[in-house]
Amino acid sequence: MRLFIRTEASSAIGMGHFMRCFAIAEEARAQDMPVTFLLNALDDARGRLEAIGADGVVLPPLASGEDLLAMSGLGLSRRDWLVVDSYAADEAYIAALSLMTRVCVIDDLNLLSAYDCDLLVNAAGAAPHMGYDSKTRAKCLLGAEYALIRREFREAGPRGGGTVTLMFGGSDPQNFSAQAARLLLAQGLRVRILAGPANRHIAALRALANDRLEVAVSPPFVAGTLADSALIVTAAGGSVGEVAAMGLPALVLVVYDNQAAALAACPYPVLDARGGLPDDLGARIKTLLADPAGLRANAGRAHAKIDGWGPKRLIEALING
Repeated sequence: MRLFIRTEASSAIGMGHFMRCFAIAEEARAQDMPVTFLLNALDDARGRLEAIGADGVVLPPLASGEDLLAMSGLGLSRRDWLVVDSYAADEAYIAALSLMTRVCVIDDLNLLSAYDCDLLVNAAGAAPHMGYDSKTRAKCLLGAEYALIRREFREAGPRGGGTVTLMFGGSDPQNFSAQAARLLLAQGLRVRILAGPANRHIAALRALANDRLEVAVSPPFVAGTLADSALIVTAAGGSVGEVAAMGLPALVLVVYDNQAAALAACPYPVLDARGGLPDDLGARIKTLLADPAGLRANAGRAHAKIDGWGPKRLIEALING
């Protein structure tokens, strides 16, 4: 059995889909399964692929006619699996791929009218109640136990420390990082901003750095950077699962409408920041930090829901499928 993974990766597009697919690839390679990534570009992914012995192939834009033609030349069979993780994958594209091989779709929003695939994965806490059963014949892996967490987060743990780490995604177009940092600094807190590769505000963020504000840009070992955090303030998304797998406390901010499901299903305390950061954010965080027992309970509840073994559960489903 071979595993092919079709997704996108670049500093311009973002690395979120690639990174969660990389978590699947890590587990597959640990079980000696051949893995080939099918990407729009290799430059930002090459080092990671080489590190685990996975191959990479550049294909035309996903869901284009040229893409399907190139996919048909890969020699896919029903012995193989193809994981598809992209918002560009529509009903027709998934159905066309399902004629070539067994298809696993990674989905977030349940926006398609049908999912003509063999396996469907949505690791959101609210996913079991999103009504997939009426749209697919696929076996569905739904819920936080299937969160696609890279090994570094499962293997690293909290080291203890007094820093509040801010993570607002790979691009943070509204520069919530700087806004939140100012509110926390005003409370006398020590702050770290973790900025992703597509963040256009990096120069401005670095200009804010001082003896109480650290700016870390795309660190190669993210888990190690997070390990000494007293609290992590993060936008709702994949980072929530990474923090939970490490057993760290967090406060989650919903900053976009497509994160709204986290208001009900997130394992951490959640604030709705779609209208902007609350003016008292710094004071709220200082109150959380003053309750160490509450922070430990916060981290324990989240880790009980997201333990970091989602990729292993997914690979087992592929092998048994």
